[in-house]
Amino acid sequence: MALTASGIGSGLDINGLVSQLMSLEQRPLTALATKEASYQAKLSAFGQLKSVLSALQSATGGLKDSARFSATKVTVGTDAGFTATSTTSAAAGNYSVQVTNLATVQRAATNKDVTFVPGSGTLSVTTGGQTKTLEFAGGSIEQLRDAINGADLGVAANVIDNGTAKQLVLAGKNTGTSNAFTATGLGIESSLYEIQPAENATLTIDGIAITRASNTISDAIEGVTLNLTKETATAGSLTVAEDPSNARSGIEAFVKAYNDANKAIRDLTAYNPETRKASTLTGDSTARSIQGQLRNLIGGALPGFTGVSRLSDIGVSFKADGTLSIDSAKLDAALKDAGKDVAGFFAGSSGITGFAETISSTLEDYVSGGGMLAGRTDGINASIKAIGKQREALTARLEQIEKRFLAQFTALDSMVASMTQTSNFLTQQLANLPQTGG
Repeated sequence: MALTASGIGSGLDINGLVSQLMSLEQRPLTALATKEASYQAKLSAFGQLKSVLSALQSATGGLKDSARFSATKVTVGTDAGFTATSTTSAAAGNYSVQVTNLATVQRAATNKDVTFVPGSGTLSVTTGGQTKTLEFAGGSIEQLRDAINGADLGVAANVIDNGTAKQLVLAGKNTGTSNAFTATGLGIESSLYEIQPAENATLTIDGIAITRASNTISDAIEGVTLNLTKETATAGSLTVAEDPSNARSGIEAFVKAYNDANKAIRDLTAYNPETRKASTLTGDSTARSIQGQLRNLIGGALPGFTGVSRLSDIGVSFKADGTLSIDSAKLDAALKDAGKDVAGFFAGSSGITGFAETISSTLEDYVSGGGMLAGRTDGINASIKAIGKQREALTARLEQIEKRFLAQFTALDSMVASMTQTSNFLTQQLANLPQTGG
């Protein structure tokens, strides 16, 4: 609180005296602030720990899908006339593919010499064996275009000005002969002529003739989708091979995430004997327990697996400093060896929980809302809240103490002033007494 007395009567520095006394009284408040700062630091440290463990859980989750370990890739020869993609169901092999004809949509246009002016009535479009209609009140060719495009007729419309006349161009929405269309009504049938017929795609795969309505073909080679781009005079090559890069990148991400988590725990719990400086969580049982449990679980063997039962079987092992490292040659060999069943080890097999789910479940016990870290942070937050209440009570008490000191020194000031006045009066009176001669 603000001090108002200044020792006017006595010359005492009341403000200074009260301030010094309050500095002593406020020591418990300073101690509470120090304690709260310590709790806040631990809260931040556990937040960092949760963050790196959550990142590790995310990286581990990426290894739960067995498809990651059976990925394939395709290689297409130069200027082959198609592109291709593959899925995990594709079998390794080599194919010869020649595109002899691309699938096209039908295109038709109105008279090129006279601008078509639509009348009112019904426009009927038949495509794919279905007929759909559009009621048109009449108007310009542009209005008809907009009406067609706003309806679901199976065709799209454009207007092209050729310099002599405006032509309405209709185009089928799907390729292939089965999607050819006819349009009647509004007088359009007498004006419409075909620009491009609807055609199927034709190609040969290893000499076998293939016909499809679309240029995207996903049912000719199992697990492979061909996207035809142009017709070619010769066949192009297509190679399907196993692709371990996806599995490898997932394992590398897991190793990095573990090493990041391990470093974070080590930094948060470290103690420097030379400087005698401890870290925020030095000696903390929770952090050390998590570190030890993870190391034992990650380095241990999973029961029920034969080809691969632990990470070291595929070249992932601990170094002396506690970090994980990858033996690239051993990992590549394991990923190529079907007998090791690396996918089963990570993702689970025959009802046996895999490595990824085992680690992920353990991490969930640490980072979930009701997990180990939540329990610690809830306790710390409760302590911080308690300190807040103690601070409020102590601050109120200090205000009363300050008022009491101020009142006491103000009374002392008045008393000293009164005594000074009395002393001055007596001195003056004694000085005025008649002097007696000797």
